[in-house]
Parts: sequence; structure tokens; C-alpha cells
Amino acid sequence: MRNRFNFRDSNLRIFLTAVLVMTCVMVYSIGTDGRNDFVSSFASIITEPIQRVSAMFSAGFSDFSGNFEDIEQIRAENELLRKKVREMNRRTVDYNDLKTQNEQYRKLLGLKEENDMYQFLASTVISRDAGDYYAGFTLDKGSADGVELYDPVITADGLIGYISGLGITSSKVTTILSPGLEVGAVDKDTRDGGTLFGEISAAREGNTRLNYLSRDCEVTVGDIVVTSGFGSVFPANLIIGNVKEIRAESENISLFAVVEPAADVTGCTDVFIITEFEGQRSVRRDSIEGYQTTDEPVSSKGD
Repeated sequence: MRNRFNFRDSNLRIFLTAVLVMTCVMVYSIGTDGRNDFVSSFASIITEPIQRVSAMFSAGFSDFSGNFEDIEQIRAENELLRKKVREMNRRTVDYNDLKTQNEQYRKLLGLKEENDMYQFLASTVISRDAGDYYAGFTLDKGSADGVELYDPVITADGLIGYISGLGITSSKVTTILSPGLEVGAVDKDTRDGGTLFGEISAAREGNTRLNYLSRDCEVTVGDIVVTSGFGSVFPANLIIGNVKEIRAESENISLFAVVEPAADVTGCTDVFIITEFEGQRSVRRDSIEGYQTTDEPVSSKGD
């Protein structure tokens, strides 16, 4: 016959285990004079995991609050860094402007050392007329600053044009791109000469022309063109630009050279006015149309 009280029976094992646990709890309670009863012990068993979870949640919330504060601090630090970058960029721009200006003055000083009779006046472009095909502009210097009509206008790189309209505190510049400006010019190497004045199709490409070259001239592409000094409006040997190409006039009598200006005629912002040089001629101040004696800015319309 099979034993009914087989200790291997799972239900019997559970029952005996429960009895054993209760007996231990009762013995523990008697040993502690009733300070801990079964209910409290059981409650502690149940609540302890909950307390641990609560503690973990509280710690997580504390970490989250700390992380939020860290994010705000990082944002503040990033804004401070952005301000420092902006300041560094501004200083870099100022440095580059100063470097460019110093380079211009260095070249200008070299030009003055070669021509000690030159007197220069620094000036700034204050307006340009978008309708002027020949890139004329207005400067912030006028007769009150010692500027006179026909005074040459240059940058450290080369000739820009001349003063063609005069006010008390401003003046108009006609550029070498314009047909309204005529200047004697020569090839620096071959000394072949002609007359420099602009033309609309060349001006649209930012170029000007050296006209009336003889058919047997030795001018070649890449040659440097400079002022001749004839006419006493411009001093000799001011750089104008480089020959880009040579073409025949329509009548096939002479040649002309397309010249790319050395100076940034269409984009210059700071220039120098040559107010005095050796051999400079004096002119009547009313000899150019557009001359003004008021303090109104002169017109910057094209020729």
C-alpha cells in the first residue's frame, strides 16, 4: 500500500513550510516580549520593497533636478561662449580692415617716396548711383577739405578717376571706365601711347580702352598701362591696368587695347585724392558741368 503521507507530495511540503514559518515567528515574538508581532513583521516584509522603490524614485527625481540645473548652466555657458566668438569675429574684422588699410598706406608711402611732390587726402565713398554704367560715385571730401576739380583719385593699386563735380563737403568722381574721362596713357615697357577713355560694352565688363594705338605698335597682352603725364591733369606713371586683348578699330586705321583696371573701380570704398603734384595745372572751378558751391552733396549720376 502506498504511503498517504509521502513527504515528496508538493502540497504537504507547502503546508509544513507554512507551519514552520509561523512557529518561528511565534517563538521570535515570545523572545522579544511581544514587541514585534506577526502582523508587523509581515507588514515590514511587504513595505520594505515599496520603500526601496520610493527611495529609488526620489533619488531619480533629485538627479533629474540636478540635470535640469546643469542644462541651464550649460546654456548660460554656451551664450557666454557665443558672445566671446562674436567679439573675436569683430576684432578679426577690425584687424583685417586695419591690415588692409596699413597695406594701402604702405603702397601709398612707396608711391609718395617715388614722387615726393604728391600730396594725398584720404576719402571715403559715400554713395554710388546704380544707374551709372561707368561706376561713378560720391566722396565725403569737398572744397572745404582742399579738393579741386580734376584732382586725380587713386587707390594703392592704381588710378580710379578724377574729381568731376565739387561741393563744399563732397565731390563726384568720374572713373576711368567712362567715355567722359580722357587721359594720355602708354605701355610701360614699349612706350607705345594712346588715349584712355571708356566705352559702354567694355565698362559692362569692368574694363576700359586704350585707343588710337598705331598698327605697328608692340603692345602685347599682359602689358602694364600707365599714365603718360601729358595734359597735366594726371601725374606720369600712375598704374592704370593690364592689357587684356588688342583689337582693330572698325575703320581699320588704328588699334585699341582693352585694359583691365588694376584698382577695384566698381567696388572701392576708400580712396586717395591727389591734391597736389609736380606739374599740376590749375583749372577754372566752373569749367566742369555739375560744379556746386553749396553744401549739398554733388550728383553721382553717370556721364
